[in-house]
Amino acid sequence: MSVAALELGARPRARPTLRVASVLQLALGFMWVGQLGRIPVLAAGAKDAPLLVNDLLVMTAAAAALVASLRARRLRLDATAILALAFCAVGAGSALAAVPRFGLTAFELMFSLAYLARWMAYFALYVVVLNWVRREDALHVWRTLQGVVVAMAAFGLFQSAFLPDFAFIVHPNARVYTDWDPQGHRLVTTLLDPNYAGGLIGIVLLFALALVSYGVAVPSWQVCVLVAGLGLTVSRGAILSVLIGGLVLVSVRGLSRRFLRAVGLLVLFAIPALPFVVSQALQHQKFGVEASALSRFYSWVRALEVIGDHPIIGVGFNTYGFVQQRVYGGGLANAAFGLDASLLLIAVLTGFVGLAIFLAMVGVVITRCRRAWRDASESPEARGAALGTVAATVTVLVHGFFVNTITYPFILEALWVMWGLSYVMAARGRKAAREARPVLTTLRAGTVRGASLRPLYAR
Repeated sequence: MSVAALELGARPRARPTLRVASVLQLALGFMWVGQLGRIPVLAAGAKDAPLLVNDLLVMTAAAAALVASLRARRLRLDATAILALAFCAVGAGSALAAVPRFGLTAFELMFSLAYLARWMAYFALYVVVLNWVRREDALHVWRTLQGVVVAMAAFGLFQSAFLPDFAFIVHPNARVYTDWDPQGHRLVTTLLDPNYAGGLIGIVLLFALALVSYGVAVPSWQVCVLVAGLGLTVSRGAILSVLIGGLVLVSVRGLSRRFLRAVGLLVLFAIPALPFVVSQALQHQKFGVEASALSRFYSWVRALEVIGDHPIIGVGFNTYGFVQQRVYGGGLANAAFGLDASLLLIAVLTGFVGLAIFLAMVGVVITRCRRAWRDASESPEARGAALGTVAATVTVLVHGFFVNTITYPFILEALWVMWGLSYVMAARGRKAAREARPVLTTLRAGTVRGASLRPLYAR
């Protein structure tokens, strides 16, 4: 498997004065605003498509990287990025094909493509990291991401204690079960949802533990805050997915003394909070099969029926609500557009073609990371980042069986950044890029000149 670096011009100019990595860190810093920064833009029935403050900062980082790439005449796209672009093409094509198939209006098509545009904006963060985050900047970028999620978890501890049903405080006109489920004292932080909050906290926690397993210093109090936040979400899906991600860490690193010591401290820290967590789980019927769990099974059965009817390219990216209303019955509530099973939703929206491309993209990342953590010549930071990326990716895939994790903006943001950091922190790709030969031509200053399509890592 090779990766391509498309250089716009035969010789790159001097490094731009704009520090793209700093702009990226600024964008990550505004993740803490979460769902509190919602700007209404589009609405279809009870389903809205708000523009988040976080979206604006992500697009700012992508724009800064684009300006820098144009000035330097260089843009690298690896196999992961190329597969992501192919996935976007299938998503856009399926949405356009839904217009004649299901009679979508121009507004409904624009509404659907708006979500694809958001997905592409967050994917752009991977390209930003790939091109403009140097190895010496990588840990600073990671610590910014980790610090923001720790801050969100710390606010969540306060919110859990003193601001029950926080989503209904922020949105007093919200409808119970239609817009938000009853939350009580569960941690929802600024994401206003315990399941997504648990997913975001969990993947950052696993990345941090992977670094610890290779001897990289991570403040213990931050890890404790993340563990406490994860527990107070009382999210079965989040906790189970983190445990499975933890098995990935253990299967690779084993039960070393350092790892056991860290786990032991976390268990001791978690014991005092256990009675409260159990009481919340009982209150919200988390030890049984409640209505929300039964509704998941019903939605899965409906999704399998839709996949059977449209197996190739699906019904179109984010058109599921419109298709259900026209063909399968149902309204345009928020739940009609999503599905509490991420991979199943991808198959519904983009068919087996889109699902195959998405799984191939994930497979490229895991294969590359496995090569990095098995390479003893790599730095502990690079090996820890590679292992943490795989553990986080597995966690997101498992968590996606319970909620629509894969298309959720804040989890997408963290995951794309992790994927990019695991690349730039490894030495193999940088060495291969320096040794590559030009094989393509492209535009330079209005004429066709030499450029290069470089393999960024060896087969």
